[in-house]
Amino acid sequence: MDNNINNDLQLQQMRQQMTELKQQLDRQEIVNERLLRQSMTSKMSWIKRYIWLEIALIPVVLLILAPIHAMLGLSWWLYGFLALMLVVDVAADWRINHVDRNQLLTGNLVEASRQLTLMKKQRAWAFVLGIVGVIVWIVWFLIELKHAQGIQNTDFLNGFAQGGFLGGIIGGVLGLIAAIIIFRKMQRTNDEVISQIDQLTRQ
Repeated sequence: MDNNINNDLQLQQMRQQMTELKQQLDRQEIVNERLLRQSMTSKMSWIKRYIWLEIALIPVVLLILAPIHAMLGLSWWLYGFLALMLVVDVAADWRINHVDRNQLLTGNLVEASRQLTLMKKQRAWAFVLGIVGVIVWIVWFLIELKHAQGIQNTDFLNGFAQGGFLGGIIGGVLGLIAAIIIFRKMQRTNDEVISQIDQLTRQ
């Protein structure tokens, strides 16, 4: 009889211990998931800050270039094309790279992964179209600059135009390199977040 009672007590203790262990594991999984979700949100946050920087730089760039266009006698059509290209590019960046923070913190992670994968594809297309736009602008700029240099009457303006010609080429190359670096970093960030989501959804 005593043995049966002891066995029952031991079984109850084992069940209680198993229940407590399961609760601890459940709590640990919840903590791990919360930490991973916060990590994903943190990884994506730099992209949002970068886009805000782009928005802030648009008026600065346009204000700097306006007197240069006037001084060199470049057409305002070229200036308008650049302004439109900058606005469209930043608007596309804002739309493509928008991530609902709540989706990553509390939402359906499978849906979040799908959105991040789509974001990568859209960003790649936007990058290619942006490069095409920049090439068109550079060619247009150099053609107008060459024409303006031919009709300038002063050595100063001719020298300024020649400097602008060289600066346009160097600036275009450096801008392209910077764009590629930022694009690859954005794509890599998406890959890292998608990998973290995969870890969570496999659990």
